[in-house]
Amino acid sequence: MAVSGRPRRFVLAARVGPRGVTAPPPDTTVRPPTPADTEALARLMHAAYAGTIDDKGETLDDTRAVVAQYFAGEFGPPMPSVSEVTERAGEPLAATLLTQWWGGPFVAFMITAPQAQRQGLARAGLTRALNRLAAGDEPWLRLVVTEGNARAETLYASLGFVPAPVPPFDGEAAQA
Repeated sequence: MAVSGRPRRFVLAARVGPRGVTAPPPDTTVRPPTPADTEALARLMHAAYAGTIDDKGETLDDTRAVVAQYFAGEFGPPMPSVSEVTERAGEPLAATLLTQWWGGPFVAFMITAPQAQRQGLARAGLTRALNRLAAGDEPWLRLVVTEGNARAETLYASLGFVPAPVPPFDGEAAQA
């Protein structure tokens, strides 16, 4: 049962490792996020979360503050080398934003524009992040999902994410 009417959120983790090549759509570009993206990512996030289970009534100004917090490291140090923004004609369509949190890589935000959903952009971004992480020595990638966000839960399960203990993260416990 959700506390105070809020949906329950839970931690998932997946072993880091190659997941195959996932090229972006031919009419898009993929690049690391930078603080100069704050406004565009705030607009993307606000539109993507509006009306969803994760919408808590935030204004665009609230969302700007959240994106600024991401770049300021308030959700852990950003990992731009494994994060990405997918754009079409200079407009962001999707973003996979990772940080170092709870002692390892963490998906702080997965964002897809409403008009670009169900096109594989989130899957591709997360797959590429897992592939980039595979070049390092991180064994696990963690994230938090809201119970009832069925599309996200299905995506994460298809990429090998399983329920994990709330940190301090114990990699052995997540294997069980």
